[in-house]
Amino acid sequence: MPYTLNYMVVLDYANKGNLRRNLTKVIKNTWKQNLYMLYKIISGLYEIHKLNLIHCDLHDGNILNHNNEKDKDDLENEVDNNLVFISDLGLCQPVKSSLKKDNIYGVMPFMAPEILRGKPYTPASDIYSFSMIMWEFTSGVPPFNDRAHDL
Repeated sequence: MPYTLNYMVVLDYANKGNLRRNLTKVIKNTWKQNLYMLYKIISGLYEIHKLNLIHCDLHDGNILNHNNEKDKDDLENEVDNNLVFISDLGLCQPVKSSLKKDNIYGVMPFMAPEILRGKPYTPASDIYSFSMIMWEFTSGVPPFNDRAHDL
């Protein structure tokens, strides 16, 4: 344990940034590439839920992209070279946690309606957030981008 009791999370560098930054590139991908990326995101979310945890803040800014450029000329492996990671587990909590109902946090367009009604976060809340990410992949625009969502 460190003497200062100050902890730090160290992540691999994601050379393509986050999904929000790459949205215009994502919509130009093939369906195969996008389905693969969505598969990687839901697989990561499955691993989080398998540990009996809830992410609680899943959105396009917390999906990191990394292109493993070892095989630049190998177009067949282009899908395999594009890695996707779920990041920012700072709000992650156990499924049975006892958070107060007034603890609402996250990026509003990605928040499940029940959270906005004061219900606790559940794995289903994360699935709703994932569905908003799926919306972005298919439409090319962030969810509810035509509506003000500041409180």
